Amino acid sequence: MDEKCTQLWEKLSAALKPQVSPDTFKRWFSAVQLIGATENALTFRVPNNIYQFWIESNHMAALQAAIVSAFGSPRAVKFSCASEVPGKLDEEILPEISEKEFARQNTRDAKQSSTALGLNPRNTFESFVVGPNNEIAHAASLAVAQSPARTYNPLFIYGGVGLGKTHLVHAVGNHALRQNPNCHVVYLSSESFTNDLIHALEQHRMPEFRARYREKCDILLLDDIQFLSNKKQTMEEFFHTFNALHEGGKQIFVTSDKLPTEIEGFEERLRSRFQWGLIADIQPPEVETRVAILKKKAATDHIALPDDVALFLGTHIRSNVRELEGSLIRLAAFASLTGAALTLELAQDVLKNILVVRGDKPDVETIIKVVAEAMQVKPQDIKGDRRQQNIARARQVAMFLTRKITGLSYPVIGEKFGGKDHSTVINAEQRIEQLTGEEPDLSKTVQSLLRRLNS
Repeated sequence: MDEKCTQLWEKLSAALKPQVSPDTFKRWFSAVQLIGATENALTFRVPNNIYQFWIESNHMAALQAAIVSAFGSPRAVKFSCASEVPGKLDEEILPEISEKEFARQNTRDAKQSSTALGLNPRNTFESFVVGPNNEIAHAASLAVAQSPARTYNPLFIYGGVGLGKTHLVHAVGNHALRQNPNCHVVYLSSESFTNDLIHALEQHRMPEFRARYREKCDILLLDDIQFLSNKKQTMEEFFHTFNALHEGGKQIFVTSDKLPTEIEGFEERLRSRFQWGLIADIQPPEVETRVAILKKKAATDHIALPDDVALFLGTHIRSNVRELEGSLIRLAAFASLTGAALTLELAQDVLKNILVVRGDKPDVETIIKVVAEAMQVKPQDIKGDRRQQNIARARQVAMFLTRKITGLSYPVIGEKFGGKDHSTVINAEQRIEQLTGEEPDLSKTVQSLLRRLNS
């Protein structure tokens, strides 16, 4: 790594560390090196393709947000695996690759991907597994990719963490570019949009900011729009960006963890804009879909996955697709590093601490964890005393499901939820029973959680 790249990586690392947990940074980024940088692209060296897959699948949004924070604008991200270079690629070999060669390669790569900064080429419609839980969202996304701004505009996809929303966003961008290489696709997270706006304000470069998102954009793909809530100026800019794109016949595709009407601190005029198009959800996959996802991922990454191991993983890992695929990669990495065969016995041993044993009722901690993840709150808040509306509702749902699944007494449940009085549990049960009859979306959420916990 030359001195310039070292300095740039130090700056980027400082911006990245607040975006991820210390364990995540140590596990997935401490071995990463920045080996090439231009105004349009950054090239990182990673130890092997498992690092590349994991960063692309789980941490690209954080990496792009850090890039915007550190350098003021998004840049294309490229990876070079150590295993791609003949022999061992280390500090003795790296200086032999000239800075000019890196610049030439990065410039060529940047030109190929300049219209789609941040898109993951792995995330295509071909690699997306369709099931009853996501078929409407998939069909709508494909229609948008094939005919931008002619079918569903805007398209709003919502669902829990790790269920495939980002995959569909990337698939739209990748498909649109294959159809029309001159199409200008802009993909970023809401956090990156906010950081880009802040940088533009600080540098007095708002005309460039507005041109990038309103004039030089054919398809805007914005992930996790719920993070714009309570950011008044950011919502103001996005509102005008939305209007400019929509009036100009440009496609808008956003994702969220919840319905527009359920996003607190979100302006009503933005909520109403999303009603102009299609709103579709993604639910957690059933066991058959989970197994199909594993087999598809294993084939893509050239992992020899026996059927009994796929069924074992698909049966026991229920929370979301990201954790499902992550467990497969963890298992494959362990087998590769130790030279062990990828067998059912190995899977049971390596993953024993994260599996839910089939046939056993989930315990209270598991129910709280699953509800917290689905309803976007922290488990400790569910067991705490905070009365914020979204936390109180998640607590009531968790108590309701605990009573329904475990059959524990009200006092015992209250004790498990941080020492609550038994009357609190009774009220929660009665409240959720009432609301599920009045609010279809809540009823759907509760039923989905119940299926997931009982599957």
